[in-house]
Amino acid sequence: MRVIAISARPGDAEFAVGGTLARHRKRGDDVTIVTVANGNSALPDVPPRDLAALRRAEAEAAAERLGVDLAWMDHSDFAVQADAVTRVKFVEILRALQPDLLLAPAALGNVLDATGAWDLARAAAEMSAAPNVLCEGDPLPQPPALLAYEPTWTAGFAPTGFVDITDALEAKHHALDAHVSLAASLRASHGVELGEAAETVAAYRGLQAGVAFAEAFRADSRLGPLPTRRLLP
Repeated sequence: MRVIAISARPGDAEFAVGGTLARHRKRGDDVTIVTVANGNSALPDVPPRDLAALRRAEAEAAAERLGVDLAWMDHSDFAVQADAVTRVKFVEILRALQPDLLLAPAALGNVLDATGAWDLARAAAEMSAAPNVLCEGDPLPQPPALLAYEPTWTAGFAPTGFVDITDALEAKHHALDAHVSLAASLRASHGVELGEAAETVAAYRGLQAGVAFAEAFRADSRLGPLPTRRLLP
């Protein structure tokens, strides 16, 4: 099976679904993280272009630790939108990678780039199978299944399913440890330690799911029915 996780900014996917991606890889699935924005606003004392290069290097290291591929779209922070050009660029990625499952951040709170990434995922998933959308790659036989994940600890996410990541928590921490600048940004802006925050959210979702640690997902009935077989590990 092929899986794509959209990361609105570097580290978002690892924070939210790193354990799930590790489990996908363990069972032999092909996994790609598509990072849309380059994280160039995270630290005030680093020039944006230099910070973007640093964030990319950290994202590449995190992807290598998870054993997944990384696609880098290189938008500036606060500029993730489902505009026509970006939709076509993402459709080309979908047609090239042919995913069965697309994981995207839910549009919650005031996380602007996450909201833009969700809109982008919805539009591009449908367009990827439309024969009259003309771009690189052949149309997919059908759009990939689309599930939302909670991009941070923002209130209001109502899960419809969980993945037990108890055995994958160490792999998730290992990937997050590569995002040094993200950890520094969270520490400075929220007084939060990146790894501790990720584990706390996973413990809360695990409590709901009846396991030690879990990651939560939500299906959107407006997008049509999911396949009858379970796609998540």
